Amino acid sequence: MDFLTTDQAGKILGVSGRRVRALIEAGRLPAVKFGKAWMINKRDLKKVAVRKPGRPSAKGGRYGKD
Repeated sequence: MDFLTTDQAGKILGVSGRRVRALIEAGRLPAVKFGKAWMINKRDLKKVAVRKPGRPSAKGGRYGKD
């Protein structure tokens, strides 16, 4: 198995390590805590690789406001 740090996974996904940690905390990206570091199985990156770019729009976004 190939494991990656959050920074390594972020480079592959084109996002920051902080964003990868947010995906882990949201339960969207499986990971294992090893000491202070999160380790991500490289195969699991496909679970979050297909996503809409950017943030939800303020109009009609997550909360359905118009």
